[in-house]
Amino acid sequence: MDVQSPDAGAKTPLNKSGWIEHRRLLGCDPQASRPSQMRGILGGVALAALHAGYVAADGVGFIGYGKTLYHPTCTFACRNVIKGCKLACTPAESTANHGTAHSPVSTPPDCFVQDAAFLRTMAICIDTYCPLSDNPPLDLIQDYWASHLGTGTVGNYKWVPALSYPDALAAARDDEKELPAASNSTADEGDHGSHMHGAKRLKNRAFMTESGPDVTSPLPIIKAGQPLNVTSFIAPKDWQKQYNGMLDFELNENGHSTYTIAIMLVAILLPIPLSLLRFVPGVAKSRAWTSFQSALINPPVYGKRHRTPVAGAVGLMPTRGQAMYIFLISLLNLVFLVAPYVYHHPQSTFASRAEQELSIIGNRAGVMSMGNVAALFLFAARNNVLLWVTDWSYGTYLLIHRWLGYWAVFLAALHSVMLLAYYNMYGDYQAELIREYWIWGIVGTVAAVAILPFSLLVVRQKLYEFFVASHFVLALLFLIGYYYHIWYLYEYKWGYEIWAFVAAGIWALDRVLRLARIAWRGYRAATVSLVHGCDGEYLRIDIDDMQLGEGVAYVTFPGLGWRFWESHPLSVAFNSAEVSELPSTPPPGPISGSPTPDSKEEAVTVNTAAASTPKPSARTTTFFARVRTGVTAKLAARAAGSAARLGVVVDGPYPHSGDVTTQLRQCSSHLYIAGGVGITAVLPFLRRSHSDSTSSSSSRRLVWSTRHSGLVAAVEPALASLPGGVVVDTSVGQRLDLDGVLEKALAGTDSAEGMVGIVVCGPPGLADSVRHKVVQLSRNGGARRPYVLVDEAFGW
Repeated sequence: MDVQSPDAGAKTPLNKSGWIEHRRLLGCDPQASRPSQMRGILGGVALAALHAGYVAADGVGFIGYGKTLYHPTCTFACRNVIKGCKLACTPAESTANHGTAHSPVSTPPDCFVQDAAFLRTMAICIDTYCPLSDNPPLDLIQDYWASHLGTGTVGNYKWVPALSYPDALAAARDDEKELPAASNSTADEGDHGSHMHGAKRLKNRAFMTESGPDVTSPLPIIKAGQPLNVTSFIAPKDWQKQYNGMLDFELNENGHSTYTIAIMLVAILLPIPLSLLRFVPGVAKSRAWTSFQSALINPPVYGKRHRTPVAGAVGLMPTRGQAMYIFLISLLNLVFLVAPYVYHHPQSTFASRAEQELSIIGNRAGVMSMGNVAALFLFAARNNVLLWVTDWSYGTYLLIHRWLGYWAVFLAALHSVMLLAYYNMYGDYQAELIREYWIWGIVGTVAAVAILPFSLLVVRQKLYEFFVASHFVLALLFLIGYYYHIWYLYEYKWGYEIWAFVAAGIWALDRVLRLARIAWRGYRAATVSLVHGCDGEYLRIDIDDMQLGEGVAYVTFPGLGWRFWESHPLSVAFNSAEVSELPSTPPPGPISGSPTPDSKEEAVTVNTAAASTPKPSARTTTFFARVRTGVTAKLAARAAGSAARLGVVVDGPYPHSGDVTTQLRQCSSHLYIAGGVGITAVLPFLRRSHSDSTSSSSSRRLVWSTRHSGLVAAVEPALASLPGGVVVDTSVGQRLDLDGVLEKALAGTDSAEGMVGIVVCGPPGLADSVRHKVVQLSRNGGARRPYVLVDEAFGW
């Protein structure tokens, strides 16, 4: 963020009663006679004491939202013309800079507030031009006088003017009267100066011209950079250029804040009203809604793949509903980036419109990047409150997190490129290159750009631990780079640092909540074993003295290796309390299907009704995991000979699929489709749907296919403990007849009525096939019943 500003600083006025006290302390009571110089000094001292410890004279917050830059602009324009003039007290040999890096000032603040020529020149300039432009109230002008004469940028009441504003103005009038009057002079008491103290004020008028307002004075005309040793008058043309530059700059900065806040709020809050549709009576069960979601919500944007990687594993294809959200956020980013800007020329800040556009668009890109960053940090958080408020899944929020990340990186890079071009064309690139704010800006931009290749799908899937570590380090480096980029340029004066605090606050709060959950759960012992009969493909993890509900828990194995901080998401399969009692009615038998061509086992069917349920001897929570690379491979190696005992800490569980309860509760039939270890995610849904059911006649059916009978035997106690009336069909080594199962459920051939809830969890190909078939049946008329589709999957 490199904002080329004509100056910096402004003031948010206090309330009315506060200003009455300020005016009294300054000796500016309109009921009293003209105050003496001594009363003004004493009043200024009293005002400084009143504001001891309070130097945020320009407000707190974002620019335009609690913080102002030039308020009122007319007063800052006066000072900006003469701030570079050498005063009688300006040090001759000093090289100290009392301004900013891009607006250096050699005169120290205490010199400005003591120099009589400067104070009188400022007073007559304010009295001349302010009624013709901003027309500010007297108390606002007096507060500017008390807080900004010395600094010019962010106000500070420490520097007390030697003359109050009325005294300086009166002295300037006296100096003006001593000179020969001109026929068009503004020195007349009735026209020049009195309007600021009486009830009648001049009306604003258009004067955005190169020549400025039509005012004159017999005082000598002062130019920027010339010595100022007598009361002087600022030419209309010089004042007008400064006013144009400052007015444009603040209005455009307000636009930066507005559009950035809008991006953040729309991204965060839009899911809430969209998810509220589920509460509208009758909408979910209507034929129109079924057709709408089958056409514009559930299908992939193109083709049949959603969870299966596309384009050589480059990424995942969003659904059409997700794509509409992504399109809206992308459109807003693009429109706000090139939205109309304010241009007035000639002005002091930019010599041409092309120069101004390059700076403004570049700076807006930098600010808007942080609006996207704040939202994406929230969407990546495990404790994202939207997971509890909406019915959107964590996978959807992660998808949006990535797209917000694309925009954040693009905008950050665009900011750097455009400001680089700006200083190459219009500034001193070599001087900027060695400044600390520039160096940290490069650090932040490089870190942001580096996140992209390290976050590709192939990296997330093949090198999960590396992805998590690099993502953490680069994101942290980006925030640090941004913070110091702002700090070395503005410190805490402009409010841009707030975006870093917002993003860091979201990140820190999520981590604190994680640690609190882990501390509450405590350190536990876990038994890790290979599931028999599965050729080492599946692990079983039983954590002692822990009973977890449904959802995804993040399990960490501190003693497994040096990367003790890494946690891995696992779906809670069941706990001992849920398999301790047999159901009153055993579930019916299985279905059959065609063997898979590459099956290594003989196709068999298992009737879970005949299973016996073991009686756990301790409170345990059980997870199943498929052995891949990384931690699961290390766990499999530990458990290769016999079961291994390891210490674990657990964070969770979390509602990975959002608010599914409300959706499934209104369904009269539930169909659960699982593939392989995906059975662990649907078991909690089965138990919860039974307890949440409001209809005694509702039906539930589980269809599960796996390649290994050993996994069936391991899960068998949980299946046998399902509530009575649940139909469980388990196939080993057979491909599921998805067409037949879904047609029967959606077409109502089993005489069922009402909505049907379809929950699928399994390999990407299985989930995509279910999604495609459901949409196809709905769109071609084969589905007679409305439906709710829940694709339970975890994936970065």
